[in-house]
Amino acid sequence: MTEVIVMKCSRWLILVLLLGLMCLCTPALAEDVYTVDNAAETVRCITDRSYLRVRCPLAGEQPVTMSIHDEWGYLVYQRDYGLCRDSFRSEDVYLRLDGSAATYTVTLQAGSDTYMFLVTREMAKLTDSGVYACGLPLSDLSGTRSNKFAVIIDVDALEGSTLTVPLISGGAQLGYVYYTVDGGALSVSAMLTVDGEIIKSAIYVARDAVTAQTLGTNHFTGRKARLDRDIDLSGTPYAAVMVQLTVSYDPATAQAWYQDDFFIGQQRSLWELMKLITANEAVG
Repeated sequence: MTEVIVMKCSRWLILVLLLGLMCLCTPALAEDVYTVDNAAETVRCITDRSYLRVRCPLAGEQPVTMSIHDEWGYLVYQRDYGLCRDSFRSEDVYLRLDGSAATYTVTLQAGSDTYMFLVTREMAKLTDSGVYACGLPLSDLSGTRSNKFAVIIDVDALEGSTLTVPLISGGAQLGYVYYTVDGGALSVSAMLTVDGEIIKSAIYVARDAVTAQTLGTNHFTGRKARLDRDIDLSGTPYAAVMVQLTVSYDPATAQAWYQDDFFIGQQRSLWELMKLITANEAVG
């Protein structure tokens, strides 16, 4: 009986030790840690990482204490690291982020020397390839499920003018896309209203309804282009244009997007006309 109790206690002890080792061996991921290599030479740094690690060279052996205050002056971290020889390295300290940015004051006391610097943690930017000019859902064109969009262009009506539509990702608006027709040539440009940049652009142009039904698929055979390039639409009454961008941006600077039902109604009417023209041309 005693042996059974000892065996059970041994198993529990081993389990507790293993759990303790797991907790000790789960530091912040390396790619989510920002390291200040020399606190003595740092004045301010900006990062989108969640954790902060501080290093500092020391003159021999010195007692080190590190503290961190938030922008309202509240103490959010403090630790006495005791005596450190030649160099100091802190643990990985989590920096809380409630809004788009938060600034902390880091104070490092090394012997009789005091080093102080600011750390601003910003929200990490998203890189999203699912950014589209908002028009008709491709499902309305082909009947197949798709979260992409196409804008139907009345080429003659747009001649000499510009159509402006929202640039969206999910329920967020990131900017605007501009469609300009000049001398039968279409030019597409974009402007971001968020804090970010356009990484890549792809424009797909279908000059008839049959080709438009293949937009967003591997079977698309229409014209492919990029932003700010002239696309010849001479002799084309209607065109379906899908604009897809890859954008790196701060999601905190995006605005909510609300569908313009009147514009979508116009787009559906143009799509019906585009299908009618394509059918008539097929009949001859």
